[in-house]
Amino acid sequence: MIMSMTVIVPITEMRNTSKMFEMSENQPVFITKNGYGARVLINLEHYNKVKDILLDLELERRYQVSESDDRNIDAKEFIQKLMNE
Repeated sequence: MIMSMTVIVPITEMRNTSKMFEMSENQPVFITKNGYGARVLINLEHYNKVKDILLDLELERRYQVSESDDRNIDAKEFIQKLMNE
């Protein structure tokens, strides 16, 4: 995701949907309401990339926690436990 400059627009700009789509094609558009940050508009491809990165980070975090809690077990042992239940 290549971003050049930060784009901040008031919510009233949302009326011009074509302009908003164009502005958010290659970079996020920060939308303000009453002078305060309210939303971020990004295209679907960038959203999916961000979502995937966050998922990977969460999975890595959970793995690290399970490693430190000694909760990881061998796959064969896991399947054996499932079959015995």
